[in-house]
Amino acid sequence: MGHRSAHYFLWFILFGLIAGAASLFSKDHSIASSEAIWLLVSGVLGILVTQKWLNDGKFAQIYDFIIGVIFTLVGLVGVLQIFAPDLVSGLGSLPGGLVTKTTIIGLSLGLLPGIVHLVLGLQSLNHGLRSGK
Repeated sequence: MGHRSAHYFLWFILFGLIAGAASLFSKDHSIASSEAIWLLVSGVLGILVTQKWLNDGKFAQIYDFIIGVIFTLVGLVGVLQIFAPDLVSGLGSLPGGLVTKTTIIGLSLGLLPGIVHLVLGLQSLNHGLRSGK
């Protein structure tokens, strides 16, 4: 298993399955949160695109870049919101439901989730911007 595959496998297990199960079985939620679904699906897709049987793994680099940009930007906004609380209010012109005070496209803007998103996104960007494996 390569480093890229391990990254998405751990992403899927730790942040997808475990976080999804925790949100599903918590007292407050009867369904998995949008964040858990994002992490679960992006982890599974990451595992799939790194496989050799899928176009010899050539989709992995573009997937890394796209998912890395999404998670890095959301994580950066989440972390920066600690210093500038009105940061998200400038994004109010986007279509309804994409941006709220606490989420962007369903991903949480809290400090800890923001740091997790930032780390996952930067790691994916690292894979996507490197040539080769």
